[in-house]
Amino acid sequence: MNKAVFRGALSALILAMIGASALAATSTQRPVHADALRAQPVASSAAQLEAPTVMLLQDVAPWDSTANETILNNLGVAFAKVSSAELAAMSAEALDLYAVVIVSSDQPQAFYDVLKDQMGKLGKWVKTGARTLEFHAADNGWNGGTFSGTLPKGVTTYDAHDLTNMVVRPKWSLMKGVPTTLSGSWASHNGLNVEAPIKTIVTDMAGNPTLVDYCWKQGRVIASGMTLEIAHDLGWDAAKVLENLIAASTSAPGCQHKDPQ
Repeated sequence: MNKAVFRGALSALILAMIGASALAATSTQRPVHADALRAQPVASSAAQLEAPTVMLLQDVAPWDSTANETILNNLGVAFAKVSSAELAAMSAEALDLYAVVIVSSDQPQAFYDVLKDQMGKLGKWVKTGARTLEFHAADNGWNGGTFSGTLPKGVTTYDAHDLTNMVVRPKWSLMKGVPTTLSGSWASHNGLNVEAPIKTIVTDMAGNPTLVDYCWKQGRVIASGMTLEIAHDLGWDAAKVLENLIAASTSAPGCQHKDPQ
C-alpha cells in the first residue's frame, strides 16, 4: 500500500472512531424538555425577592420617626410603605395581597380625611381572612391631624392626653416584658370607645382605654392611642409595646392568638 492510500485509510478510520464516540456519548444523556429549561432560576437578585405582605400606611413619618421601619427590618419582614392616596386607589383584590396593615400615628389631616373614607374597605379586608389591622391611633401630634373615622366593631377614638398609662392585663401576650406603669411626655394622646366583649389592655390614669386587642371575624384588630413611635425613639416605657405589637401582627396574622376573648 502506497503512502497516499495508507493516509486516506487512516483518516477514514479516525473519523469513524470519532463519530462512534460522539454517538455513544449522546445516547447516554437524557433529553432536556423545554419546560425544564424554562423552570431554571433566573440569575437575578430581583427575581429572588418576595412581594411584601405588610403594608405600612402613612403619608409622613410620625414624629419624624422611623421606628416602625426599624422594627420591621429587625424582624426581617418585607413591607411596603403606602400613602393614603395609594390606598384609596387600591382595588379590593390588590389589598387582599396584604396580610397586615399598620397605620402609623401622627399623620396630617389630609391623611385622616382619606382614611376615614377607606375604613369600610379596611374593615371588610380584615374580617375576611387571616389578617391583622394594627392601628396606631395617637393623633394631634407634630403633624396636626385628627382622625374621626370608625374602626371595626364600632371602635372610635377621642382626645385624651395623659403622662402615665397603666397595664390592666399584664398577662396579655402583647404585654410580655412591658412594665405595668408606662410614662412619657405624653404617654398617650387618645382614648378608645369600646364595648364588651372587646378587652382593654392598657388605660390612662382616668381609665380611658388606650390599647385594645380583639377579633373581627377571621381577622384581628390591635388599636392604641399611645404615642408608640416616639416612645420607641426616646426610650420611654412603651418602647417594648411597639416591638411586641409589630412582632405579633407580622408573625401570625389573623384571629389566632391565645389570649381570652
